[in-house]
Amino acid sequence: MATVTLSIPDAVKKEMDRLPEIKWSEVFRNMIINKVELFKALQRKGDI
Repeated sequence: MATVTLSIPDAVKKEMDRLPEIKWSEVFRNMIINKVELFKALQRKGDI
C-alpha cells in the first residue's frame, strides 16, 4: 500500500487529537477512495 502525506491546519489537528477513538487514516483513506470512485463514475457518464 502506498503512503500519502498531507498538511492540515494546526487547529484542525488539535481537534482531531481530541477524538483519539477515530482512526483518521481510515477516515481519509475512505474519503479518497469514494472521491476517486465518484470521478470515475462522472468520467464514464461524460460529465468530466
